[in-house]
Amino acid sequence: MTKMMVQNLSPSTTTESLNKLFAKFGTVHSVSLATDIMTGRCGGVGFVNLDEQNDGAALFALDGKNFDGRVLSVTVERKRDAHNYYS
Repeated sequence: MTKMMVQNLSPSTTTESLNKLFAKFGTVHSVSLATDIMTGRCGGVGFVNLDEQNDGAALFALDGKNFDGRVLSVTVERKRDAHNYYS
């Protein structure tokens, strides 16, 4: 499973709409959004756990794509090495 970070999301983006977007590329295991404390709406960043075999296709297709009126930035979250916290 790969954790993908999605940036520049619209305040109107929901977990359901992000799930639907990524589901085109395989099984989505979870979706979470960083929310604005004051409004409860999407704060611009989300995380999607997607099957590893489909992460490249999703990254290629969705990075730079217009979604909810915003151009997305999609990256694969790097795993931290226990010995090098800053990697």
